[in-house]
Amino acid sequence: MAQYETEEQQVEAIKTFWKENGKAIILGAVIGFGGIFGWDYYKDHKVAQAEAASAQYAEAFNSIVAGSDDQTEFVEKAETLKQDFSSSTYAALAALKLAELEVSSDNFDAAMEQLRWVVDQGNKTFAPVAQVRLARILLAQEQYDAAIAEVDAVTSEAYKASALMVKGEAQLAKGDREAAKNTFIQARDASQTAPHPLLALRLSEFGIEK
Repeated sequence: MAQYETEEQQVEAIKTFWKENGKAIILGAVIGFGGIFGWDYYKDHKVAQAEAASAQYAEAFNSIVAGSDDQTEFVEKAETLKQDFSSSTYAALAALKLAELEVSSDNFDAAMEQLRWVVDQGNKTFAPVAQVRLARILLAQEQYDAAIAEVDAVTSEAYKASALMVKGEAQLAKGDREAAKNTFIQARDASQTAPHPLLALRLSEFGIEK
């Protein structure tokens, strides 16, 4: 009888527990499984997006006609890629290529627009590339202060030396030789490989050993 009462008490305890907590447990399980399946869906979706962007970029790049000034097909495909997959690496690559084509046609304003787009997207890999190239165009247009401001915003260590080189050239063009000298030294110290030939030339002009 005692055993029966114990079992009965256990059953009643279980019933009471489920009555009080059952909904919460079931809801938690649903949310938990939903989170798992939701995460799997998210990962699959991201992979699918990356593959689609890659295919679209390859299609766009393959449309480039070597040696031709008319790259209409590539421009159209690249702009579509930017619109459809704006946050992807391939969209950034497409914009960089568009900027390159614009520079080759002396369309500097259009090139800067493409480079600014890459910077604004915040791609950690290609935003610094775009910043340095944008600064070089500004330097060529004798917008020295704007060029300096652009490279001062570069935080990537991998592009620090290139950024400092542009800054030094801008300072030199402004006639501030002492500031330029110090900047070229900083560029040398930031170089992760052998100094760029132009940097080596500047250092030599200032009588600085490599």
